[in-house]
Amino acid sequence: MNDVLKLCFPSNFVAGKSVYDEIGVIFKYADDPTKRDQGIAELSQLFDSTTTDGAGSAEFQKDLADTFDGVTSMITTNHLQNMTVDLVKTKQEAQNKAILTKLPGNNYWVQDFYLYLKPKPATSTVVDQTSFTADQQTTVTVGQSVDATTFHAKATNSSGDSIPVTVDTSKANLKKPGTYSVTLKAANGETKTVTLVVQTAPSPVVPKQTVVYGLKKLYLYQKPTFTKGQRVATYPKTKRTNRPMFKVIGYARSKSGLLRYQVKDAAGKTGYITAKSAFVAPVYYQKSVKRIKVLNKQGINRYQDLKLSKAEKHVRVGQTLKVVGLKHYHLTTRFELSNGQFVSANKKLVIAVK
Repeated sequence: MNDVLKLCFPSNFVAGKSVYDEIGVIFKYADDPTKRDQGIAELSQLFDSTTTDGAGSAEFQKDLADTFDGVTSMITTNHLQNMTVDLVKTKQEAQNKAILTKLPGNNYWVQDFYLYLKPKPATSTVVDQTSFTADQQTTVTVGQSVDATTFHAKATNSSGDSIPVTVDTSKANLKKPGTYSVTLKAANGETKTVTLVVQTAPSPVVPKQTVVYGLKKLYLYQKPTFTKGQRVATYPKTKRTNRPMFKVIGYARSKSGLLRYQVKDAAGKTGYITAKSAFVAPVYYQKSVKRIKVLNKQGINRYQDLKLSKAEKHVRVGQTLKVVGLKHYHLTTRFELSNGQFVSANKKLVIAVK
Protein backbone atom coordinates (compact mmCIF):
# COMPACT_ATOMS: atom_id res chain seq x y z
CA MET A 1 0.00 0.00 0.00
CA ASN A 2 2.92 2.30 0.67
CA ASP A 3 3.98 1.82 -2.97
CA VAL A 4 0.48 2.81 -4.15
CA LEU A 5 0.54 5.91 -1.98
CA LYS A 6 3.90 6.89 -3.37
CA LEU A 7 2.36 6.77 -6.85
CA CYS A 8 -0.71 8.74 -5.86
CA PHE A 9 1.03 11.14 -3.45
CA PRO A 10 4.54 11.56 -4.86
CA SER A 11 5.98 13.07 -1.66
CA ASN A 12 9.50 12.04 -0.71
CA PHE A 13 8.95 10.19 2.57
CA VAL A 14 12.02 8.88 4.34
CA ALA A 15 12.45 5.13 4.37
CA GLY A 16 9.71 3.34 6.29
CA LYS A 17 7.38 6.38 6.50
CA SER A 18 4.16 7.04 4.60
CA VAL A 19 1.08 9.21 4.48
CA TYR A 20 -0.26 7.24 7.43
CA ASP A 21 2.55 8.59 9.60
CA GLU A 22 1.87 12.09 8.24
CA ILE A 23 -1.78 11.88 9.29
CA GLY A 24 -0.78 10.40 12.64
CA VAL A 25 1.47 13.37 13.45
CA ILE A 26 -1.27 15.83 12.53
CA PHE A 27 -3.76 14.06 14.82
CA LYS A 28 -1.15 14.02 17.58
CA TYR A 29 -0.96 17.80 17.71
CA ALA A 30 -4.44 18.76 16.52
CA ASP A 31 -5.79 19.22 20.04
CA ASP A 32 -3.09 21.67 21.15
CA PRO A 33 -2.68 24.80 18.99
CA THR A 34 0.21 25.97 21.16
CA LYS A 35 2.30 23.08 19.76
CA ARG A 36 1.71 23.95 16.08
CA ASP A 37 5.39 24.66 15.36
CA GLN A 38 6.43 21.47 17.14
CA GLY A 39 3.94 19.48 15.06
CA ILE A 40 5.13 20.97 11.77
CA ALA A 41 8.76 20.29 12.75
CA GLU A 42 7.96 16.66 13.53
CA LEU A 43 6.01 16.41 10.30
CA SER A 44 9.01 17.72 8.36
CA GLN A 45 11.17 14.90 9.71
CA LEU A 46 9.05 12.38 7.77
CA PHE A 47 10.29 13.71 4.45
CA ASP A 48 13.61 13.41 2.62
CA SER A 49 15.40 16.78 2.60
CA THR A 50 18.12 15.63 0.18
CA THR A 51 15.98 15.81 -2.94
CA THR A 52 15.51 18.89 -5.13
CA ASP A 53 12.03 19.58 -3.80
CA GLY A 54 12.76 18.01 -0.41
CA ALA A 55 11.60 18.98 3.05
CA GLY A 56 14.35 21.53 3.39
CA SER A 57 12.99 23.95 0.76
CA ALA A 58 11.02 27.02 1.80
CA GLU A 59 8.22 26.20 -0.62
CA PHE A 60 7.87 22.69 0.76
CA GLN A 61 7.84 24.01 4.32
CA LYS A 62 5.03 26.42 3.40
CA ASP A 63 3.02 23.63 1.78
CA LEU A 64 3.62 21.48 4.85
CA ALA A 65 2.36 24.23 7.15
CA ASP A 66 -0.72 24.75 4.99
CA THR A 67 -1.41 21.01 5.02
CA PHE A 68 -1.00 20.91 8.81
CA ASP A 69 -3.34 23.88 9.34
CA GLY A 70 -5.89 22.59 6.87
CA VAL A 71 -6.12 19.10 8.28
CA THR A 72 -6.12 20.24 11.91
CA SER A 73 -8.95 22.65 11.05
CA MET A 74 -10.91 19.74 9.61
CA ILE A 75 -10.17 17.65 12.72
CA THR A 76 -11.35 20.36 15.12
CA THR A 77 -14.41 21.15 12.98
CA ASN A 78 -15.48 17.53 13.23
CA HIS A 79 -14.55 17.38 16.95
CA LEU A 80 -11.95 14.68 16.42
CA GLN A 81 -9.27 16.22 18.65
CA ASN A 82 -9.41 13.33 21.10
CA MET A 83 -8.92 10.70 18.39
CA THR A 84 -5.84 9.21 16.83
CA VAL A 85 -5.24 7.15 13.68
CA ASP A 86 -5.65 3.41 14.08
CA LEU A 87 -2.70 2.63 11.81
CA VAL A 88 -3.00 -1.13 12.01
CA LYS A 89 -6.66 -1.29 11.05
CA THR A 90 -6.35 1.46 8.41
CA LYS A 91 -3.46 -0.29 6.68
CA GLN A 92 -5.23 -3.64 6.76
CA GLU A 93 -8.46 -2.25 5.30
CA ALA A 94 -6.62 -0.15 2.73
CA GLN A 95 -4.80 -3.22 1.46
CA ASN A 96 -8.12 -5.00 1.10
CA LYS A 97 -10.43 -2.27 -0.17
CA ALA A 98 -8.54 0.64 -1.70
CA ILE A 99 -9.76 0.96 -5.29
CA LEU A 100 -7.27 2.40 -7.77
CA THR A 101 -8.21 4.16 -10.98
CA LYS A 102 -5.69 4.17 -13.83
CA LEU A 103 -5.28 7.61 -15.33
CA PRO A 104 -3.44 8.63 -18.53
CA GLY A 105 0.30 9.04 -18.20
CA ASN A 106 0.76 6.16 -15.77
CA ASN A 107 -0.94 8.09 -12.99
CA TYR A 108 -3.25 6.51 -10.44
CA TRP A 109 -6.07 7.79 -8.35
CA VAL A 110 -7.33 6.32 -5.09
CA GLN A 111 -11.05 6.21 -5.53
CA ASP A 112 -11.83 4.94 -2.02
CA PHE A 113 -9.48 5.64 0.90
CA TYR A 114 -10.30 4.18 4.30
CA LEU A 115 -9.12 5.95 7.47
CA TYR A 116 -9.97 4.45 10.85
CA LEU A 117 -9.76 6.41 14.08
CA LYS A 118 -9.69 5.36 17.71
CA PRO A 119 -9.73 7.29 21.02
CA LYS A 120 -6.39 8.53 22.22
CA PRO A 121 -5.07 6.41 25.11
CA ALA A 122 -5.66 7.94 28.50
CA THR A 123 -2.55 9.46 29.99
CA SER A 124 -2.05 8.77 33.67
CA THR A 125 -1.28 11.76 35.86
CA VAL A 126 1.87 11.16 37.88
CA VAL A 127 1.72 12.87 41.27
CA ASP A 128 5.04 14.09 42.58
CA GLN A 129 5.23 12.93 46.22
CA THR A 130 8.52 14.61 47.05
CA SER A 131 8.53 15.96 50.61
CA PHE A 132 10.99 17.22 53.20
CA THR A 133 9.91 18.15 56.73
CA ALA A 134 11.88 18.98 59.87
CA ASP A 135 11.68 21.03 63.07
CA GLN A 136 12.95 24.55 62.45
CA GLN A 137 14.70 24.60 65.84
CA THR A 138 15.66 22.07 68.48
CA THR A 139 17.66 22.06 71.72
CA VAL A 140 20.30 19.58 72.89
CA THR A 141 22.68 19.45 75.80
CA VAL A 142 26.46 19.77 75.62
CA GLY A 143 27.99 16.53 74.32
CA GLN A 144 24.75 15.13 72.96
CA SER A 145 24.98 13.62 69.47
CA VAL A 146 22.91 15.13 66.66
CA ASP A 147 21.34 13.38 63.67
CA ALA A 148 18.22 13.64 61.52
CA THR A 149 15.98 12.32 64.32
CA THR A 150 17.07 15.22 66.53
CA PHE A 151 15.08 17.51 64.21
CA HIS A 152 12.40 14.88 63.41
CA ALA A 153 13.56 15.21 59.79
CA LYS A 154 11.85 13.07 57.17
CA ALA A 155 12.07 13.09 53.37
CA THR A 156 10.47 11.21 50.48
CA ASN A 157 11.28 10.97 46.79
CA SER A 158 8.86 11.60 43.92
CA SER A 159 7.41 8.10 44.35
CA GLY A 160 6.73 8.67 48.05
CA ASP A 161 9.51 6.37 49.29
CA SER A 162 11.46 7.45 52.37
CA ILE A 163 14.99 8.64 51.67
CA PRO A 164 17.90 9.32 54.07
CA VAL A 165 18.53 12.73 55.61
CA THR A 166 22.01 13.78 56.79
CA VAL A 167 23.01 16.63 59.10
CA ASP A 168 25.97 18.94 58.54
CA THR A 169 27.10 20.20 61.96
CA SER A 170 30.48 21.49 60.77
CA LYS A 171 29.51 25.04 61.80
CA ALA A 172 28.32 23.99 65.27
CA ASN A 173 30.32 23.25 68.42
CA LEU A 174 28.46 20.51 70.23
CA LYS A 175 30.77 20.87 73.23
CA LYS A 176 30.02 24.54 73.78
CA PRO A 177 26.68 26.19 74.65
CA GLY A 178 25.37 28.44 71.89
CA THR A 179 22.98 28.82 68.96
CA TYR A 180 24.12 27.43 65.62
CA SER A 181 22.84 27.03 62.05
CA VAL A 182 23.07 23.51 60.68
CA THR A 183 22.11 22.10 57.31
CA LEU A 184 19.85 19.12 56.71
CA LYS A 185 20.26 17.40 53.34
CA ALA A 186 17.95 14.82 51.81
CA ALA A 187 19.30 12.12 49.51
CA ASN A 188 17.66 13.82 46.52
CA GLY A 189 19.78 16.95 47.11
CA GLU A 190 17.12 19.12 48.78
CA THR A 191 18.43 21.06 51.79
CA LYS A 192 17.05 22.91 54.80
CA THR A 193 18.83 25.30 57.16
CA VAL A 194 17.67 24.88 60.76
CA THR A 195 18.69 26.15 64.18
CA LEU A 196 20.43 24.07 66.83
CA VAL A 197 20.57 25.34 70.41
CA VAL A 198 23.27 23.73 72.56
CA GLN A 199 22.76 24.27 76.28
CA THR A 200 24.61 23.29 79.44
CA ALA A 201 23.70 19.83 80.64
CA PRO A 202 21.31 19.94 83.62
CA SER A 203 22.62 18.97 87.01
CA PRO A 204 22.05 15.34 88.06
CA VAL A 205 18.72 14.77 89.76
CA VAL A 206 20.30 13.44 92.94
CA PRO A 207 23.79 13.80 94.46
CA LYS A 208 26.26 10.94 94.54
CA GLN A 209 25.80 8.44 97.38
CA THR A 210 22.06 9.18 97.41
CA VAL A 211 19.87 6.09 97.64
CA VAL A 212 17.08 5.75 95.08
CA TYR A 213 14.50 3.04 94.54
CA GLY A 214 12.59 1.70 91.53
CA LEU A 215 9.02 2.79 90.90
CA LYS A 216 8.51 0.54 87.87
CA LYS A 217 10.21 -2.45 86.31
CA LEU A 218 13.91 -1.67 85.88
CA TYR A 219 16.94 -3.15 84.17
CA LEU A 220 20.56 -2.79 85.20
CA TYR A 221 22.83 -2.31 82.16
CA GLN A 222 26.56 -2.71 81.60
CA LYS A 223 26.81 0.55 79.60
CA PRO A 224 24.91 3.86 79.56
CA THR A 225 23.59 3.27 76.03
CA PHE A 226 20.98 0.65 76.76
CA THR A 227 20.64 -2.47 74.61
CA LYS A 228 18.93 -5.74 75.45
CA GLY A 229 22.20 -7.63 75.28
CA GLN A 230 23.78 -5.31 77.89
CA ARG A 231 21.30 -6.14 80.68
CA VAL A 232 22.90 -7.31 83.92
CA ALA A 233 19.84 -7.68 86.13
CA THR A 234 16.07 -7.23 86.13
CA TYR A 235 14.02 -5.67 88.96
CA PRO A 236 10.25 -6.31 88.68
CA LYS A 237 7.72 -3.71 89.72
CA THR A 238 6.63 -4.48 93.27
CA LYS A 239 4.84 -2.92 96.22
CA ARG A 240 6.37 0.08 97.93
CA THR A 241 7.90 -1.69 100.91
CA ASN A 242 9.78 -4.15 98.66
CA ARG A 243 11.05 -1.78 95.99
CA PRO A 244 14.70 -2.36 94.96
CA MET A 245 17.17 0.24 96.23
CA PHE A 246 20.33 1.56 94.58
CA LYS A 247 23.16 3.80 95.73
CA VAL A 248 24.09 6.38 93.08
CA ILE A 249 27.87 6.24 92.61
CA GLY A 250 28.21 8.20 89.38
CA TYR A 251 26.60 9.56 86.22
CA ALA A 252 26.84 8.99 82.47
CA ARG A 253 24.97 9.78 79.30
CA SER A 254 23.84 7.61 76.42
CA LYS A 255 24.94 8.32 72.86
CA SER A 256 21.75 10.35 72.42
CA GLY A 257 22.45 12.41 75.57
CA LEU A 258 20.08 10.74 78.05
CA LEU A 259 21.17 10.89 81.70
CA ARG A 260 21.95 7.59 83.43
CA TYR A 261 22.70 6.81 87.05
CA GLN A 262 25.72 4.61 87.74
CA VAL A 263 24.57 2.57 90.72
CA LYS A 264 25.25 -0.28 93.10
CA ASP A 265 22.31 -2.45 94.15
CA ALA A 266 21.73 -4.18 97.49
CA ALA A 267 23.56 -7.31 96.27
CA GLY A 268 26.62 -5.31 95.25
CA LYS A 269 26.00 -5.42 91.48
CA THR A 270 27.02 -2.28 89.61
CA GLY A 271 25.84 -0.84 86.32
CA TYR A 272 23.58 1.83 84.89
CA ILE A 273 19.86 2.55 85.29
CA THR A 274 17.62 5.23 83.84
CA ALA A 275 17.45 8.59 85.66
CA LYS A 276 13.87 9.27 84.56
CA SER A 277 11.74 10.37 87.51
CA ALA A 278 8.90 8.14 86.31
CA PHE A 279 11.09 5.09 87.00
CA VAL A 280 13.30 6.02 89.96
CA ALA A 281 13.07 8.40 92.91
CA PRO A 282 15.00 9.15 96.09
CA VAL A 283 14.16 6.68 98.86
CA TYR A 284 14.08 9.51 101.42
CA TYR A 285 11.49 12.28 101.47
CA GLN A 286 12.94 15.62 100.36
CA LYS A 287 10.10 17.83 101.64
CA SER A 288 8.25 17.96 104.92
CA VAL A 289 4.71 16.66 105.31
CA LYS A 290 2.07 17.07 108.01
CA ARG A 291 1.38 13.46 108.97
CA ILE A 292 2.91 10.05 108.26
CA LYS A 293 1.72 6.45 108.65
CA VAL A 294 4.03 3.55 109.43
CA LEU A 295 4.29 1.03 106.56
CA ASN A 296 7.00 -1.31 107.79
CA LYS A 297 5.51 -4.54 109.14
CA GLN A 298 8.05 -4.59 111.98
CA GLY A 299 7.21 -0.98 112.83
CA ILE A 300 9.78 1.82 113.41
CA ASN A 301 11.46 3.50 116.34
CA ARG A 302 11.33 7.09 117.51
CA TYR A 303 14.70 8.60 118.40
CA GLN A 304 16.03 11.46 120.46
CA ASP A 305 18.75 12.36 117.94
CA LEU A 306 19.17 12.85 114.16
CA LYS A 307 21.70 10.03 114.08
CA LEU A 308 18.89 7.72 115.22
CA SER A 309 21.14 6.09 117.77
CA LYS A 310 19.01 6.54 120.89
CA ALA A 311 15.69 4.76 120.49
CA GLU A 312 12.90 6.29 122.57
CA LYS A 313 9.76 4.33 121.67
CA HIS A 314 8.58 1.75 119.14
CA VAL A 315 5.74 2.64 116.76
CA ARG A 316 3.66 -0.22 115.31
CA VAL A 317 2.67 -0.62 111.64
CA GLY A 318 -0.42 1.41 110.73
CA GLN A 319 0.04 4.05 113.43
CA THR A 320 0.15 7.73 112.39
CA LEU A 321 2.46 10.48 113.66
CA LYS A 322 2.28 14.28 113.46
CA VAL A 323 5.25 15.88 111.69
CA VAL A 324 6.53 19.43 112.24
CA GLY A 325 9.62 19.47 110.02
CA LEU A 326 12.21 17.69 107.86
CA LYS A 327 15.88 17.47 108.83
CA HIS A 328 18.81 16.38 106.64
CA TYR A 329 21.38 13.97 107.99
CA HIS A 330 24.23 13.45 105.52
CA LEU A 331 22.43 12.16 102.39
CA THR A 332 19.34 10.96 104.24
CA THR A 333 16.43 12.81 105.88
CA ARG A 334 14.49 12.58 109.18
CA PHE A 335 11.01 13.67 110.11
CA GLU A 336 10.87 15.80 113.24
CA LEU A 337 7.81 14.98 115.36
CA SER A 338 5.72 17.35 117.45
CA ASN A 339 7.37 16.02 120.62
CA GLY A 340 10.87 16.84 119.35
CA GLN A 341 11.79 13.26 118.52
CA PHE A 342 12.87 11.93 115.08
CA VAL A 343 11.96 9.05 112.78
CA SER A 344 13.39 7.91 109.47
CA ALA A 345 11.95 9.60 106.36
CA ASN A 346 12.55 6.43 104.32
CA LYS A 347 9.58 5.99 101.92
CA LYS A 348 9.73 2.21 102.33
CA LEU A 349 9.09 2.61 106.07
CA VAL A 350 6.56 5.48 106.20
CA ILE A 351 4.11 7.24 103.88
CA ALA A 352 2.63 10.75 103.96
CA VAL A 353 -1.10 10.91 104.76
CA LYS A 354 -3.65 13.67 105.20
